[in-house]
Amino acid sequence: MSPWQIAVGILLFALVSAILYAWGLAKAADQEDTLHRNLMHACGSRVLKQLKKQETITEGEIARLIEGVSVGQFWSRNKMKVQDGKTVAPQVIEFLLDQQYIESAGRNTYRRKP
Repeated sequence: MSPWQIAVGILLFALVSAILYAWGLAKAADQEDTLHRNLMHACGSRVLKQLKKQETITEGEIARLIEGVSVGQFWSRNKMKVQDGKTVAPQVIEFLLDQQYIESAGRNTYRRKP
């Protein structure tokens, strides 16, 4: 191998390393938002699954249903878990209303949107 080929190989290796490093930094910076979004989706899925079994659901039932839901990314040790369902339930309800999966059926009662 000529010195020219070795220099090009080193530069390509450095370029790939820099790209992978920047990608990792971007993933780490977005991790909390991604985990929060995944947690809302997981909690919402549980609520919608329950709404297939029953017509309506209350905020208190949602709080009990989502208690203990945990999400994480496969490449990271960091996880996010619902510790207190009462504090997270309004966020889940707002998420499901924004996504138009549910609609209000009275005071603190919700049903699936047709």
